[in-house]
Amino acid sequence: MKRLLAMTMMAWCAAVFAAEAEDDGMAAAREALAAPAQPAAQEEMALRDTKITAKHMEYNSKEGVAILTDDVVVDDARFLMTAKKMFVFTAADNQLDRLVVLGDVKVTNADRQAFCDKAVYTEADGRLVMVGNAKLTSLQDGQARTVTGDKITIWTNEERIEVFPNPTLTFPANATKDLGGFGK
Repeated sequence: MKRLLAMTMMAWCAAVFAAEAEDDGMAAAREALAAPAQPAAQEEMALRDTKITAKHMEYNSKEGVAILTDDVVVDDARFLMTAKKMFVFTAADNQLDRLVVLGDVKVTNADRQAFCDKAVYTEADGRLVMVGNAKLTSLQDGQARTVTGDKITIWTNEERIEVFPNPTLTFPANATKDLGGFGK
């Protein structure tokens, strides 16, 4: 899960910022994909334990599921997540299988934010699916770039994203230059 959100935000940024390139529309995506998975400052950051708190938790070892409710907070060195409810499913070997996060899901770090009503992360394929008012925002040079859609799917291992249906990209006013001559 720790790597999930860092990769999620990076994958989204690569897709969104491709639209800003001045050449064939792919320069920003190529640059983002060629960059290291994390900035050097984050690579050197000492990791700490991830702490999950809530007002209530139930665990069923037979089913391999923990249910956390009421003011769920995931505090990690790289991000902060809040939600109303979280299901943590484990496999037979007690390793993470998937997470289901419900109700006012919010994930933030220093320069990125994600919001949705429901998120499902599957460990096996590194896929994060965000539905219900799904929105990703990245701050760059103090300006926000946002993508919204009914469903945002992020494959964190492949650094790719799909927004379907009804995607909307929003760029700052000065990010689109002259729209290839049409803005004059």
